[in-house]
Amino acid sequence: MSTDPKPAARRADKILAEEFFLARSKILDLAATLDRLERGQGSVDELQQRLLLQQGMEILLDDQSDKARRVQLLMSRPYDPDWRKNYGLH
Repeated sequence: MSTDPKPAARRADKILAEEFFLARSKILDLAATLDRLERGQGSVDELQQRLLLQQGMEILLDDQSDKARRVQLLMSRPYDPDWRKNYGLH
């Protein structure tokens, strides 16, 4: 059993400085996707994938923590113990 002390948490301002441009590019990618959907013919407002994107964005904007876990759970299929069999991976 290790007795090493827990590493100190990184400063939030340092994290923001290091990750700002990557996060910015991801937001721009999402905005571009939404623009393309808006310009496309027909409506996707009621499609499951569009609703999942909306719910994911709502998670990003809420004041609760653990956003990555909550978005991952939202976008994931429920666990299937027979997944290997179902995908032909006996």
